[in-house]
Amino acid sequence: MLLVTHFSVPSLWQPWETTLRPQPLWEDTATLPLDVRRYVMRFGLLGGYLSYAEVRVEGVARWTLDSLSLDFYGYTVDSVKLNGTPVPFTRDSSSLKVSFPSPIPSDSLISLTVFYHGDPDSVPCPSFSGGIYVRSDHSFYTMGYPEGFRCWVPSLDRPYEKADEGVEFFVETDTSFTVLANGVLLDTVSTGSTKVWHYRHSHPIAPYLVSMAGRRLAANRWTWHYGSVSMPVMAWVPPPDTLYRWGDSLTVMLTYFSDLFGLYPFADEKYEQSVTMSAFSGGMEHQTSSFFSSYFPYPTQAHELCHQWWGDAVGYGTFKDVWLGEGFATYCEMLWAEHTGGEAGYRSYYTNTVERQFFTYASNPGKPVYNPGPNIGDILSVYTYNKGAAVLHMLRYILGKDTSLFFGALRYYRSRYEGSYALTGDFIGDVQTYTGRDLSWFFNEWVYEPGYPVYRVRWNAYPDSLGPWRLVMVIEQIQPAGAPTYRMPIEVRWVSDSLDTTFVIWDSLDVQIFTLTWDYPPDSILWDPDNWVLERHIVRHDPTIGIREVVSARSRDITVRVEGGRAVILPPLGSDEVAVYDPSGRRLATGRGRLEVRLRTGAYYAVSGAKVKAFVVR
Repeated sequence: MLLVTHFSVPSLWQPWETTLRPQPLWEDTATLPLDVRRYVMRFGLLGGYLSYAEVRVEGVARWTLDSLSLDFYGYTVDSVKLNGTPVPFTRDSSSLKVSFPSPIPSDSLISLTVFYHGDPDSVPCPSFSGGIYVRSDHSFYTMGYPEGFRCWVPSLDRPYEKADEGVEFFVETDTSFTVLANGVLLDTVSTGSTKVWHYRHSHPIAPYLVSMAGRRLAANRWTWHYGSVSMPVMAWVPPPDTLYRWGDSLTVMLTYFSDLFGLYPFADEKYEQSVTMSAFSGGMEHQTSSFFSSYFPYPTQAHELCHQWWGDAVGYGTFKDVWLGEGFATYCEMLWAEHTGGEAGYRSYYTNTVERQFFTYASNPGKPVYNPGPNIGDILSVYTYNKGAAVLHMLRYILGKDTSLFFGALRYYRSRYEGSYALTGDFIGDVQTYTGRDLSWFFNEWVYEPGYPVYRVRWNAYPDSLGPWRLVMVIEQIQPAGAPTYRMPIEVRWVSDSLDTTFVIWDSLDVQIFTLTWDYPPDSILWDPDNWVLERHIVRHDPTIGIREVVSARSRDITVRVEGGRAVILPPLGSDEVAVYDPSGRRLATGRGRLEVRLRTGAYYAVSGAKVKAFVVR
């Protein structure tokens, strides 16, 4: 989204971090007074002005109600009717409160119609998006992310309060415009100089995904066939540009992602993408009808299409959980690269696009994937997009690269929440249930904690007395404070002229020593050679590891002097680095030449190079 959740525009992420004004902390889910079933909307948009609007909110009272407050900014409200009868209302800067003549019992059907009009450009919308956008030629489009639906429709504007039976549009505008909206075009009615477009979408839909647009457009059209399904697919562009054939891979994408995730969720209606936006750069995954600002390439088209599964059909309950849409859709860019370029294409896209963008804009420890912060720039950032995609990439890896298990877990998760919404904990629980594995360690460190591991790897190989060659690795995690110590399986490739061999080690401490044996010596080792882990590393050969050198003990030993709770540690040589660890392997302090540190009572280890010295503070 310039929305980067919907926009693959990483060059904008960093400015957003500092220029966008803070939003309130993102709300948790709650039980609202009305269970919204449907929005029926009638608009007259002529000459860039909303000459009339009639919005009917249909729902069921969750408890006895004597009034109802709707989220609504701007516009002049002319009247409000309850089940066809006028009722009093009051306005404040952010809501429309309707008073009922008598209490409405719990479980009663409610039909509340609001009549209003006004200039879209004058609406003081506090959301990142501003409701209805009108161009100089009076063409228009809407943008409701994250909380901008209330800036053009009186509503219960929460991502978890889906309209269970969908939405319906009647849009009157200039006859030269093609109107797009969610769902199926049922009919058009000409009224002289204007035309009314009638759309209906019959699936549950979150408020921020409701959309309409009107512009001079022409369509590239296809029909997608999948089993017994035949569905229209369109890519709408300004009329001179249909020869570009933008969208020509959409039917292939629909087949590929349906094979992976199950049938496209709205196969009884349509999928379309259109060049309709102007204030934002990127794309927005409105349900069945993705909006773009220009002719974005295949990866971004795949991103917005995949949102129809992840973010739309399976919604996320709060904006703390945005990665359940954005991380998944970004991962789909990698999957499309895998489809078109095989394993090499998948790895290349991850390394050169997803991971490169992350390390360009992220800091360490930075922000977590879940609930990265209160700003719009937090939830639309490389932490939710790129790191979120990396979480799925690594999940596939720790499930043994078993694609049937990985995609089976995604399909199981979809089956549980389609038409509704999920929270991050729901996804984690479903993955663990489906796979039968306790993966809390993985999700805790990668989703709920900030940061990523930085490994310092020193190694040496020498012939063992029994014949084979021995490889000794000293591995330290040196990421900054605030990032956790990571537990991860790491592939290590033993490279030689005759044969390469890949081992897997489980690294889980601040410092850990591993010993491997093989029949021939390595020329080098490669750390995480296939780039399965989101990490940074330094690898160097250290010939002192594992071999006793003929040097005086005094010059090569670590010296520790303990006085009360203070320890002074001197490395073997004056310029060497020395570190202190507790018995669990957690690094407590590090320094070069001389290290002085205060410690609680207990046992500790001083480490310098291949030397380790135990000491006790009493």
